[in-house]
Amino acid sequence: MQEVLADTKKQDNDVIDITQYLRIFTRRKWSIIVSIMVVVALGIVYILNATPIYQASAKIQADPVQPNASAQDNYVLNSMIFLFYETQYEIIQSRKVAETVVDKLNLVEKYKKELESNRKLENESESILNQLRGFIFTEDESIGNSLNDSDIRTILAKQIQAGLVVEGGTQSQIIHVSYQNANPALAADIVNAVSESYIEFGLESRLSQIKDTSKWLSEQLDDLRITLQQSEDRLREFQLNQNLIDTEQQERLANAQLQTLNSELVKAQTQLSESKELYEQVARLKNGNGDYRSLGPVLQSNTIRDLVREESTLIRKVQELSDRYGDKHPKMIAARLDLASATDNIKREAAKIVENIGKQYDAAKVQEQNVRNLMAETRQGLQSYQGNSFELTRLEREVENNRRIYESFLAKLLETDISGEYDASNIRVIDSAVTPTIPVKPRAMLIVFACIVIGSTIGVLIALYRELAGGVVRIPNQLEDAFALPALGITPFVKRSKSKIKPEMQYIADQRSTFSEAINTIRTGILFSNIDNPPQTTLVTSSNGSEGKTTLSINLAVALSQLDKTLLIELDLRKPAISKDLEIKNDSGLSDFLTGSKSTTEINSLTTAPNLSIITCGTVPNNPMELISSKRFALLLEQYKETYRYIVIDSPPTLPVSDSCVLAKSADAVLVAVKAEETKIRTVKETLSRLNKVKAPILGLILTQASTEKMSYYGDHYYQETYYGE
Repeated sequence: MQEVLADTKKQDNDVIDITQYLRIFTRRKWSIIVSIMVVVALGIVYILNATPIYQASAKIQADPVQPNASAQDNYVLNSMIFLFYETQYEIIQSRKVAETVVDKLNLVEKYKKELESNRKLENESESILNQLRGFIFTEDESIGNSLNDSDIRTILAKQIQAGLVVEGGTQSQIIHVSYQNANPALAADIVNAVSESYIEFGLESRLSQIKDTSKWLSEQLDDLRITLQQSEDRLREFQLNQNLIDTEQQERLANAQLQTLNSELVKAQTQLSESKELYEQVARLKNGNGDYRSLGPVLQSNTIRDLVREESTLIRKVQELSDRYGDKHPKMIAARLDLASATDNIKREAAKIVENIGKQYDAAKVQEQNVRNLMAETRQGLQSYQGNSFELTRLEREVENNRRIYESFLAKLLETDISGEYDASNIRVIDSAVTPTIPVKPRAMLIVFACIVIGSTIGVLIALYRELAGGVVRIPNQLEDAFALPALGITPFVKRSKSKIKPEMQYIADQRSTFSEAINTIRTGILFSNIDNPPQTTLVTSSNGSEGKTTLSINLAVALSQLDKTLLIELDLRKPAISKDLEIKNDSGLSDFLTGSKSTTEINSLTTAPNLSIITCGTVPNNPMELISSKRFALLLEQYKETYRYIVIDSPPTLPVSDSCVLAKSADAVLVAVKAEETKIRTVKETLSRLNKVKAPILGLILTQASTEKMSYYGDHYYQETYYGE
């Protein structure tokens, strides 16, 4: 069962109870409110005494592409656009731009003039010098008389750099430049001067770069011109020495000549083939005694045709004459002679043609061989030319490369000269800075809100520290959690200013009061601790004095007397208080009996509590420890146990003296009073440790002087006034 309860308790501790913290804050609400009010008051004082700060802003459009940039430059700039804007931010915040602003606004001279004027008018609060110092220096002595104009200019520029805020340019081409200063006009002037200086810096940088590029190109162009001329001279000299023309023209001539020779060779070969064929026909006819008149050239000869016609005519004539006159007729003989003459003429003419075919065949062979020889000579000449053409080609290529480089540099130089005359900028001011009328600092609402937050935080931290780090007991649950002992109840705190009845007399005065009901709860806890054999002797102690143990002892004794005969013994022999609190005589008490000065102890009683008997301390002894440790006291206590049903012992605090540890051995139950809101947890632990060492029967803990109103912040179940009665 105990393990289950322990596990349940552990789980409860692991759960964060928000309402518990809310109750803590409610309980400490006044400390939180005071913290907020103090911090807000400080914030208001700061707002009232702070110098108003004004902010001037300007919008600048920065185009990554230069107005006259080439397509290649555009591509490069577009791919590096983020680097471009980061670079522009650095340029705007550079010392170069800041120094230009100082010169434009003549801040050095203004400072020097106002410094001189300030020496004459020390009480003048509104001056340009103070304004300059307000935005430049944190201390008046930041610039001294020992600095020259250059040093002052540098310091002013650095301070302007530190105050500039540059942002934007990520999603658009707009850059925001802002500056804050106590003087609104000066803030606007600085922002506008920064914008102008930034544009001028861009133009100067671009023109300077163009000038440097133009100078370098000019120098390179002179060298390239000389190199080109030298390469041309070498080419010309080589052509003259080798009697060569340029490679391209030479190749055209050689190709044309070879093409012509190829054509002539084809013609010669064709003619040779034809002549050879005719020649072979002639040879075959000659060997076979054939008729030459079957040859093509013979058939195509006009002379042969005429002779053949003539021969055909004579043949017809011979045939006619043969039929008419006979073979021996003179006309027949003459006709046959004419026919023979015509046939001989044909043979002679055919022989001439055949002879001519042989001559043509020989001529064709010679012509074909001549063409071949000429082509061989041409190829040999070309091969001889190629040996020199390599050097010529190299020289020509060198001239061509030098000419291209020269023309490229010349074009770039002309382009650079044109760019130098083009003074358009890629930076434009969209909105110039105007003199601000509303200060940006101090921001009253923001400061007040921040003060409320800070004050709330401080108040909450203080509340948590006082609540959690204080180490004091505030509610009964803390007693059970910290010491593993039952909390039998509380004694409510009674304000003496509001109540005419002393706390010690609360139960006697009104048994229906809240206080009395709380005492009844403690009484019930004691009796139910052992319902069959409830403790007879109850010892009440505390860690230190003024924790309400005497008040608890008196009221508890009165409550027990409602049940049966009860004895209240005052054993705080060092600082007795019962007789004084109850206003009874203290002439003859327990110490007098124990020391032997009196033979009996005087037992006092109260008319309002007839079953209650009271034994006071009597005379304060010098040796209280010896008295309570004596056998006489032990015997006396045993006698009282036989007479009274309940005995309540008011003992001294445990930590200052060890009396309670000695008396605890004689008690059936020990109650430890713990004062709410004051007694430290470690103090109670030390008290319990000492009592446990003597094996004291600790029954439980009582939270004394507990304010039910304060405890209600830890839960509505904590002891409301209506719980105890009217």
